[in-house]
Amino acid sequence: MAGQEALGRVCDIIPIAAGKPFKMRNCSGVLLVTTGATSAPVLNERSSFGGADTALPVIKTVYWSTATDGTAVWNKLILSSAVSTFTLGTTTGLTTAVMAAFHVFTSHLSDPFNYINFAGGGSGLNYAIMYDLTVQRGPANLEIKGS
Repeated sequence: MAGQEALGRVCDIIPIAAGKPFKMRNCSGVLLVTTGATSAPVLNERSSFGGADTALPVIKTVYWSTATDGTAVWNKLILSSAVSTFTLGTTTGLTTAVMAAFHVFTSHLSDPFNYINFAGGGSGLNYAIMYDLTVQRGPANLEIKGS
């Protein structure tokens, strides 16, 4: 068998991340993905799991597609200024998008914030893929991010 398993070595995933704060510890960044023709993701940071949300306007580059099943190419939109939210279907440059992805790096978080809350309205799903893990563990031993 060729190859290596990714989960726990290079990535960790939260498939239903909408409104569920999670730690940005032990990774270099997180790829946040939203789906749905009217999805409106909102990016916040927190100092603790139960802490208050503070807007995190670091979304500058959005990758988007007109399909969620891999049958359309990814497009790239560079926003004129960093934002903490956008809306598929209405934000300029995203009017035909039904899926979008953007990166948040641990260096984007303000001190002492170390949690992300990826909330959102509209239709669709929001999920998070933490990558470039700084601590590699077997999947059963990965840190619980949402606590």
